Amino acid sequence: MTERPRDDSGKKHELDDIERIASRVPGWLSRLEGELLYSLALGAPAHGCIVEIGSWQGKSTIWLAAGARSGRGARVIAVDPHRDTRFHADGEDTEVALRKNLAAAGLSHQIDVVVATSERAVEGWKQPISLLWIDGDHEYESVKRDFLLWEKHVVEGGMVALHDTLYWEGPARVVSEFLQPLRRYSDLSFVDTITFATKRQDPTLAQLLSKRKAILHRHVYAVRAAAAPDPFHVATLFDGLARLRRIRVPLRWRSPDR
Repeated sequence: MTERPRDDSGKKHELDDIERIASRVPGWLSRLEGELLYSLALGAPAHGCIVEIGSWQGKSTIWLAAGARSGRGARVIAVDPHRDTRFHADGEDTEVALRKNLAAAGLSHQIDVVVATSERAVEGWKQPISLLWIDGDHEYESVKRDFLLWEKHVVEGGMVALHDTLYWEGPARVVSEFLQPLRRYSDLSFVDTITFATKRQDPTLAQLLSKRKAILHRHVYAVRAAAAPDPFHVATLFDGLARLRRIRVPLRWRSPDR
């Protein structure tokens, strides 16, 4: 019996719809990065939540919540102080814009908005985390603090992803000092400026070897990115590799209970 080709037209239309909505929201996220977040959230088990550190006005929040809604229904916890940071003008408050954008996307019911700093929000935290997305203050000490405070709550087989790991020293150092050397993080990969990995207490030899290969690929990617005249031009240079890695993402979430 000949296997019928899979029809991905419905998924493409859904992604096009999400991109159309997200493109109206101020922020810094390429479509490839948005689709990656969608894929990660799509497979995130519902027994753990998705935590976003740094929501701004909701661009990445929309991709995460849309993926969770289409997948296993994991709840998105969007953490951001929304005011009184070095990124806000005097008196600026982005919470209203965030809630308005989430409502316009029809995703408010999928998200818990937490108006607090990362340090305050994690106090007394007890929920397991399936996916941790770090995109807050990009200063090294801030990124390191966010990682160390929250990653201990990421479940076995859960994923950690960081934004802007090519052009910002803070996220790049956290990747090189923690995600890359720590044995408990395997399946390391990247799409555009996002680097992500899976948390495993006992990775297999094959997974560790694959991680070493990915680190080499990422180094080459970073060198090419640094030489690119346009930061997102690197997405074109490595489009085949990026798309291959993006397509593989949902496979990593497969578990015996599925």
